[in-house]
Amino acid sequence: MLLLPEASSGFITSPGSETRKSNSHRLAMDSNNNPDDNEDSKSSSDTKENVVIDELSWRVAKARLEEANKKRFLKSKPVKLSYEQSQKWIQRNWAPTSKEEFYDLVANGNLRTPYISKRPEEYYGERGEWISWDHYLLGNCTDSVTNGRQSKWQ
Repeated sequence: MLLLPEASSGFITSPGSETRKSNSHRLAMDSNNNPDDNEDSKSSSDTKENVVIDELSWRVAKARLEEANKKRFLKSKPVKLSYEQSQKWIQRNWAPTSKEEFYDLVANGNLRTPYISKRPEEYYGERGEWISWDHYLLGNCTDSVTNGRQSKWQ
């Protein structure tokens, strides 16, 4: 089929293509003359459209939730043990006696747990819980099991 631009209708087509178009158009109209068939085809196409729309809306809602969760996760600060729990864990597992020994543990990769801060002075200082390095590494801390009394560990 040869298409050439025409000023009035847009395109000039090759001879015989008009009769094919009009015949196919008549066939489509003839098949839609039965009102029962027309309603069935509309309801099935409406159902298909609703399914597609429901599927798309579900996917959009899922994408929005995933994006919101990703933003929340990236904005959140890491969760660490409380000062008291961190102090107990450090004293029981490694028992460093100075700030330098603690930072050596961190530098050597011995302190791998994500629940203990690698910079406790900064982390617990921001939370208002930091007392001192001596207290954190050597001091006794209260134990919730002993109802606030000082506990001794050996």
